[in-house]
Amino acid sequence: MHSFYIKTLIKVWKVRKLDVDCLFNNSDIKEVDLEKELNLTAQQLDTISTNAIEVSNDRQLGLLVGSSMDISSQGIFGYAIITSATIGDALKLMVRYNKALLPSLDVKVLSRESRVEVLIKAPHLPDDLARFYIELLYAAIMRSGNALIPKGRTSVHVEFDYDAPYDKAPYQQVFGSKVKFNSNRSVLSFDEAGLDLGIATANPVARDIFRKECDRLLSRGLHRGMVSERVQEVLLQSGTEFPTSMRVANQLHMSESTLQRRLAKEGYKFQQLLDQVRNKLAHEYLTGTQLTIDEIAALLGFSDAANFRRSFKRWTKLTPTEVRNEILKGNVKSLIRT
Repeated sequence: MHSFYIKTLIKVWKVRKLDVDCLFNNSDIKEVDLEKELNLTAQQLDTISTNAIEVSNDRQLGLLVGSSMDISSQGIFGYAIITSATIGDALKLMVRYNKALLPSLDVKVLSRESRVEVLIKAPHLPDDLARFYIELLYAAIMRSGNALIPKGRTSVHVEFDYDAPYDKAPYQQVFGSKVKFNSNRSVLSFDEAGLDLGIATANPVARDIFRKECDRLLSRGLHRGMVSERVQEVLLQSGTEFPTSMRVANQLHMSESTLQRRLAKEGYKFQQLLDQVRNKLAHEYLTGTQLTIDEIAALLGFSDAANFRRSFKRWTKLTPTEVRNEILKGNVKSLIRT
């Protein structure tokens, strides 16, 4: 987790004239450390955020921090977003990088009933901490979106899976009038048609440079987040020869049995994560290149195309050819699903 969110939290903290040092209690870092190119672990981020919630005694602190995050405050990640071609491209980047920046959240983008939904789950976190992160991320997305989308061009709905506060006005100020509490989920949604809106600051050359730099920064955080996330990062960075679970364990400085035990605690098996990475790369090859099915199968380590087709059908309920045809037809829903 990069330090951009913490830096914004400190700005909000200082406006309130609160003691900054108390934020870092039990986190093994200090404010001066944030001047470096620093990746925090998920535990450090959780500790700092919990300190902030307890000291401020403000249940809407996440909303305030998120709505204070303009695109420039997100550094290289913000520049990658504003140079994207369309709102859909920018949204996928926001979710991709925000999930990496907030590793304790499970973030998904779904398409349903002509609306795009950013769905967040964090069942393993304490309620106050989950609420802090959810409101922070949704408010940050709104702040970025307001800078990219002309006002009134898309309708925004938001739902929260907790009780309504005494004063709803701050939420309506950030999200508009369509705010619902006591829902069975936490989700931010808007018109699917808005995905095709172009961004005035789009720059394909700059976009590719910024995205590569984002990926470099994120790869440096190999020791952050959940073990399953770290395993996926190792697999994604391995090229065309995927390492065994023993090799991955060695890279993460643990025994293979410890790796398997920690993955099981998070509800995963190594093969399951390998399949997820292969699935992700398969979609990228199918939608972003002209590689043949045989070539993609070889890149993903399959002995032949037939084995790849069977695995891909098991993962997605579709064949590789069906996915590629959907993209050629301009089917936005398939892009969102991947």
